[in-house]
Amino acid sequence: MSNVPLNRRRFLQGLGGSCLALPLLEANSPQDKFLPPKRITATGIFYGLHPQHFHPEQIGANFHAPVLLQPLEPFRKEYTVFSGLDHNLSGGHNATKYFLSGIPVTEARGYSEGNISIDQKAAQFVGGKTRFSSLVLDAHSGSEHTLSWTRNANAVQSIRSLEQLYKMLFRRDNASTRKDVDRALTDKQSILDLARDQAQSFKKGLGKTDSEKLEQYFTSVRDLEKRIEQSKLWLDKDKPFTKFSLPSSADALTLKDRTPLFYDLMVLALQTDSTRVITFSFTELGKQSGGLKGVNRGYHTLSHHGQVKDAIDELTIIEKFHAAQFARFLTKLKAVKEPNGQTLLDNTMALFGSGMSNANSHSNRDLPVVLAGGGFQHGEHKHYARNGRHSTPLCNLYLSMLQNFGLEIDRFNTSSRTLTGFETSG
Repeated sequence: MSNVPLNRRRFLQGLGGSCLALPLLEANSPQDKFLPPKRITATGIFYGLHPQHFHPEQIGANFHAPVLLQPLEPFRKEYTVFSGLDHNLSGGHNATKYFLSGIPVTEARGYSEGNISIDQKAAQFVGGKTRFSSLVLDAHSGSEHTLSWTRNANAVQSIRSLEQLYKMLFRRDNASTRKDVDRALTDKQSILDLARDQAQSFKKGLGKTDSEKLEQYFTSVRDLEKRIEQSKLWLDKDKPFTKFSLPSSADALTLKDRTPLFYDLMVLALQTDSTRVITFSFTELGKQSGGLKGVNRGYHTLSHHGQVKDAIDELTIIEKFHAAQFARFLTKLKAVKEPNGQTLLDNTMALFGSGMSNANSHSNRDLPVVLAGGGFQHGEHKHYARNGRHSTPLCNLYLSMLQNFGLEIDRFNTSSRTLTGFETSG
């Protein structure tokens, strides 16, 4: 048997997928190298990023990195910074919720998939191939905001607890616990069946508007049923082992100390193929200004700095922290080797940015956006000029990302096409 080349796909099929939660293993034949899956992560900052500290003045490869891009200098050839992209939206802070979709929930009915966000579109494509089709995280425990939206215009509830996230990824349940979880999932399925049957009885004789609302409801029920089925599918499969452990009372830590732990768990989730899609939101600082030295005022207050220098300086401390933590995340991704000799960063499209550009003026134009890794040709500042009142849709970039992820689509939400001049390296 040692002389027979190992075909990973046949190997996994033969085991019924029972080892999918293990770290990815190398194939033993040079002619049959395992092609690692693509991943997508998106980090969103709700209060924007100071434009003068983010967008380079020079276009092309020889740009001078502004203060917020300086932490990314070790990855100069592995990321692209964009300017001129947005969703052609207004609405200030409210519009930041649609950073990953480009469509306000109030306009969702005008689109075939509502205001689905890029992460949930990718999660649909992944389906049950991983334990979690996506993970939606928020570093602030008290936030009610989200960046992730389903195809029926529902906000995806965020995971805000480090301890909960760790248990979801790595806690190994015993037989008794698994039986309890299975019973709970079965009960949920029964409730959904009852709710659907009752809703069916109202279907006849409804007007167009009510019929559309009811169909959205049925879509929500079907989505929940799929999640329950996926949970049951993975219930008896062991979770991966990790030596990583959280500090005690991790959820009580300040933002400064929680953030790297979230990013570490994100890397482990991708490395073990527990998921291939992750969003990570920053909506506040939390107690004690997040534990950041030199920050004495509230984050929201600082975002409305009124061009006062000491307020901008204090805001810059927060924004530099976010940029540095994203750079640390990229470092961690690059340190993980894939079976085919690439790194986890090579196969992960890591997005960083905000649905707001200048929070001081509540502007949602010319959004700050960086994309690292994932197999694209990087190393430039790409600027896209406006066409009259309209900017190049940020959804053009998202369409490029989704195609690179494996989706055979030619439109995503408000996109007009894939992003011009931004190609994969393969």
